[in-house]
Order: sequence, then C-alpha cells, then structure tokens
Amino acid sequence: MNLSGITYPKDTKDRVGALLVEEARRKPKAARKWPFPVVIAVAGTALVGSTAAGIYTAFAPVNDRRDIRCYYHADLTSRPPVKALPGQTMPPYITAGVFDTGFDAGKDPNPNDKNAGMKQVNDPVNLCSRVWSEGLMNPDGFTNNLIPADFVPPEPGSLTAAYKYKDQNGHAIIPYPEVLGTFGHYIPHLTECVVDNTVAVIPGGPEICTRLGVPALQE
Repeated sequence: MNLSGITYPKDTKDRVGALLVEEARRKPKAARKWPFPVVIAVAGTALVGSTAAGIYTAFAPVNDRRDIRCYYHADLTSRPPVKALPGQTMPPYITAGVFDTGFDAGKDPNPNDKNAGMKQVNDPVNLCSRVWSEGLMNPDGFTNNLIPADFVPPEPGSLTAAYKYKDQNGHAIIPYPEVLGTFGHYIPHLTECVVDNTVAVIPGGPEICTRLGVPALQE
C-alpha cells in the first residue's frame, strides 16, 4: 500500500499504521465479518477498508470537472515520444472536455479562467472512452501493449456513428447519432482517480488509484 502520495494528519496515518502492525502480529484465526465498511474521514478525504489489514482506498472530491485527463497508461509519468520530432515527448495524458456551444467569450466574467467555455463533465469515464474509441490514445502504437491480440480495429478512414459504441458501464459513448468519425478502437477498463486536484481517468481496475498512490474520485 502506498500512502506517500496522499497527505493525511500525522496522528491518523500513525493510527492506521499501528492497526496494520497489530493485525500482522496476531495469530491466524477465523476471518472476521464486518457488518459494514470501516470509514475514516480525514480532511475531506476518506479511507475505506474491510479490515485493519485490508487494502484502504482513499477518495477525494473534485469540484471543477471541466478539464478531464485521459491517461495513456496506469503510469503518471510515462510520456509518449513524438515520432515526427525525435527527442520530443508529449504529456502522459490527453486533456478532454465538452465545449459549451452557447458560450460568448465577449461576456465571460472570468477572462483568466483557462477552462472558460467548457461544461462540467458528469461522466469522465464516458468522455475518455470516446477519446479511446476515436483512436487518439495510441499515438505511434504507444498503447499497443494494452490491446488484446485478437482485437479487430476499424478500417482506416472508415466512418462509424459514435453512438453504436458503449463504454464499460453500457452508456453510449456520445448521445448524438449524427457525429461520425473513425470510432471503434480499443477501450481498456478505465477508473476515475484524482491527480493534481483534477479528474484523471486511468486504464486499470478499481485498485489502480491506490496502487499509484492517488485518491479515487469521490462522487
């Protein structure tokens, strides 16, 4: 378990550590059944686990969800190379958002807001699923290692309606059937974490946020 990337009050972290040591020293005995998960609220962040020796998952809220990060890998630092520019790399994620078509920049009361004109994203997994389906998450084969050998990608240049494809939760990737593009590329399982107080959608199962030392997104 990696708690180094999350800040907690020292006394709380020490208590959790003491519980883990105490549990490890006990003699094996019948598994204890808890009637409900243990929840420790810590300054807006929650640690959730089934037993003192279990794996704890931290949750954190993100109030501004206009700027979503779609990560290439379950790695917060790996940067894909730019094939056309030897020695140059890109960030480890693509920034995605939903533009407000009715936005008037001339009437914007916050001209310094870098996310002005963008809507709050209610379903970050769905948004990043679209980015994956469009093939934007595999620059120069950077995420080939995530694609199953038997997966059949769409024909290059083929136009397919996005709404024909679903995310991992069964939701249509985009609700507008008139939107066409080269959809149908591989979409891995995605999990919502929090990195730099921003929603980060990362390939991997529910445990991936804890493994990376960052909180999961609190809904």
